Amino acid sequence: MSIIDLMARPIAFNRAFVDLGLGMCGAMMLSQALYWRPRTSNPDGWFYKSQAEWQSETGMTRREQETARKRLAQAGFIEEARRGVPARLYFRVNIEALEAALAALSESHKAKRKTAENSNEIHSMADSANLVCTNGAPSMAESANQECTDAPIKSGGKRQSITEITTETTAEITAEGLSGPDRPDASRSTSDDSATEPGRPDAAIQSGRYWGTQDDLSLATWMWEQLAEQLGQDKPREPNLARWANTIRLMRQQDRREQVHIRALFKWCRQHGFWSANVQCPDKLREKWSQLAAQRKAERRKSPEQAGLDRAAELRRIHEQRTGNQQGAIYEH
Repeated sequence: MSIIDLMARPIAFNRAFVDLGLGMCGAMMLSQALYWRPRTSNPDGWFYKSQAEWQSETGMTRREQETARKRLAQAGFIEEARRGVPARLYFRVNIEALEAALAALSESHKAKRKTAENSNEIHSMADSANLVCTNGAPSMAESANQECTDAPIKSGGKRQSITEITTETTAEITAEGLSGPDRPDASRSTSDDSATEPGRPDAAIQSGRYWGTQDDLSLATWMWEQLAEQLGQDKPREPNLARWANTIRLMRQQDRREQVHIRALFKWCRQHGFWSANVQCPDKLREKWSQLAAQRKAERRKSPEQAGLDRAAELRRIHEQRTGNQQGAIYEH
């Protein structure tokens, strides 16, 4: 395929959508959604588009798509719905909300232009008055300047002439027209929009970038209950279950671990003499997974006689803890 063939499908978007506070990605996604709106067979305007299809058509990454979807949903320009089994994400453009926002944007631009024109007229009147006035008579601009100078200022401080005020107003209008929330030189707000994570329909718990499904949350809660029951009064403070659920989700999706195996290995750690103190959260379980799984398999392959000896040694250790009256000891039965 030649370079010209690769350039055969340009992606266009409406520049006005950027001024609606959607950013480049939001404007591109909304423009692409408007392209598909009349091409769907659904009478209500719903169309299906997967994450991979959005990326193939627009080049936006998963994070850029989620940020764009969040902005579009907050503005009310695009509606989302999950349908079918398995569930798929459908989209629909809210034409009424979009038209209303564009009409308000148009009126705002007209008001800014009118204000700028009025400022230019004031400058023109002042220049004309300076040229017409002769014989030492004060010009209209000088009179206006004198009036502004003599007039008291409620807020106190240095008095400003009408020319100074006009200059400041024009500068503010110019700065407002040339700057916007999506320009690189625009002032940033105190909140970091890149760190704001979009809501996920299948998330049962979410805290920032940490989230998990209902199964992930249930397993995280079970892990915490097992640890709290084992340590009793020595248990740590309650963890961030969203982070625990997020780690379990990553183990499932990225490491390809089954939940039943995650549960079994964590339970084995709770019963182990060494790992019970060193693996007390999903993060550590994920980090040490290969080592834990290998040791668990090795111990399960031991002969019954060796296993009996190990159990006898463990019982002697527990007996010594009890007779020594150690506080905070963990007893196994």
